[in-house]
Amino acid sequence: MEGERIGKTDKVVRESEPGTLPIELLKQGDPLDWRIETYLHEAEWWSIRMGTEVFALIGCLRMGAEEAEIVNLAVKDQTDEELERLVRLLKQVDKEWRQRGVRRLMVYLGAWETDLLYACQRAGFRIVAAEHDYYADFQLAEVNRNGLRRLDRLMLELLAQGRQPSEETLQTVSKEGSQEPRPTIRRAELRDSRSLLSMKKRLDRETTSMLYEPGERRLTDGDQLEQIRSLLRSSNSLMLVAESEGEVVGYLEATGGKVRRNQHTIYIVVGILEACTGKGLGRRLFEDLFEWATRRQVLRAELTVQASNQRAYRLYRSLGFRLEGVMRGALMIEGEPVDLYQMGCDLRTIKQGRVDK
Repeated sequence: MEGERIGKTDKVVRESEPGTLPIELLKQGDPLDWRIETYLHEAEWWSIRMGTEVFALIGCLRMGAEEAEIVNLAVKDQTDEELERLVRLLKQVDKEWRQRGVRRLMVYLGAWETDLLYACQRAGFRIVAAEHDYYADFQLAEVNRNGLRRLDRLMLELLAQGRQPSEETLQTVSKEGSQEPRPTIRRAELRDSRSLLSMKKRLDRETTSMLYEPGERRLTDGDQLEQIRSLLRSSNSLMLVAESEGEVVGYLEATGGKVRRNQHTIYIVVGILEACTGKGLGRRLFEDLFEWATRRQVLRAELTVQASNQRAYRLYRSLGFRLEGVMRGALMIEGEPVDLYQMGCDLRTIKQGRVDK
């Protein structure tokens, strides 16, 4: 472990073996065991410790070329001294990410976590959004020790100097010259199940590029919820959603192999609403996927695409996918047989050609 002195007896440590971090402190930052297990493998971890004693810790996950998210934030005792340690740790983590090109650092907190909120604001974070009743369906106590109901979630961000606020960075210029919201890409959460299912059913109606015909998808909201839960629990699977103005407008599912011999391989399904195509959203989804695959040591990606869908085929080719086979007449669409292209990508070649921005 490498450390940087921040006091006479304690220091900031980049954890090379996060599995040795105290579980009671990890659970203080996140009560869900399966999520702790996932992020221990995927995130990067820093702590403040004196010898073997850990006073504060942060787990941070890179979400894109210029964005990272703090996925676990905990301090041993919420005294003034411990909170001061946490402020120093937050500043050090931000400094390290900025050196690697990350210009936006995010963290989510419960609205009742006033001490952590204070520490984050001391470190330069600002509240940019509040999600009301986010925790209403979670098994949390009705109130905490401050007497606040455990319902709302706050989103905070810390921007590098010279970066405009997120409301301005999430704008793109349309062909007509007017500004429109740029969808944000993030990992799917359980709360996305209803919006995601609605989006998939809309896709079935507006395009023939997906597998299902209109009205044929029998997936229920509960089924979609369990699918998201399963992918979140899997160490070699990923679901990304693209969100615009609170609605899901695109998604990418990457399902990992279930046995030892194919667990390094993922099968990909992508869907984007017609109104949001042709704006680079598909490429952004794949770029985030490639970032994740590098961390998880996923080596191969597979997908299929209809031969008639040349726009998607050209995108996949430009991303590094290669045609590996043709399934003649694999689908019947509007009474006509349609070929499917089987495509694959050796992600090791993608990694070798990538430049860490």
